[in-house]
Amino acid sequence: MSFRRLFGMGGRGGDQEPPEIDTQITTLNPMPGQAIEGEVILKGGGQGLKIDYLNLDVVAKAHDYDGSMGDDELTSLSTGRYDFTVAPGTEERVPFKGTLPWECPVTEFRGQALGVDMSLTTRLEWESESPVRDVDFLHIAAPPVFEAVLDGFGEEGYLVEGSRLVDEYIPDVEARRGLHQIFYLGSPARGADRFGELEVVFLQNVVGVLVHVRRAARSTFSWSDKPLARSFAVAHHEAGQADLTARVRKSLEQLALIDG
Repeated sequence: MSFRRLFGMGGRGGDQEPPEIDTQITTLNPMPGQAIEGEVILKGGGQGLKIDYLNLDVVAKAHDYDGSMGDDELTSLSTGRYDFTVAPGTEERVPFKGTLPWECPVTEFRGQALGVDMSLTTRLEWESESPVRDVDFLHIAAPPVFEAVLDGFGEEGYLVEGSRLVDEYIPDVEARRGLHQIFYLGSPARGADRFGELEVVFLQNVVGVLVHVRRAARSTFSWSDKPLARSFAVAHHEAGQADLTARVRKSLEQLALIDG
């Protein structure tokens, strides 16, 4: 992350250095359901910088049911600062903190980028459409329970190939947010296996995850228009302890019966 020069902000400065902003996340490998912290560094430059309201939003780019893309605001992080001024030639560091929701998407799996666009948007004004903003990409790591389940699929020959976010509630499932993340799993022997490609969706909360698995349908975005899914539950404490491969294998057997 690097400083962004805010041309046109502050007073009339002529050739003076413009004010600058840089948002830095200090939490290493943040995960869904966990705390995230950092600081916003503000430089007054030669003009000074007037802050109306320092607002930080966690934003994801997601597909709608028709395939179009849009922004989905997941949560806001608090600084507790508003209506203040950074004097010319000075620097101010404003700490922020918050908790990522359990439903927060992840952007990587053991260092593998998943193709998910998550960002932290810092605005200097209250209005959501404020033209003055600093946008930083967010890297969210997969929690241990995700890794354990996906390892189970790996044992059955299905490896993670990428991911997609869809802004839609899953029917008949209790969830606080409509946004869900689809993991695409392909088989190295694609064409010789039963399914070719799978979709796996995790619905996570403080207890654990509900795992949905179905035959992949990349060209379809609406949940109800996709093939039928099977599901199984995994508690957080079971990661690394329970035999999740057996549950994965059972879900695949159930899928085979649906296709049967």
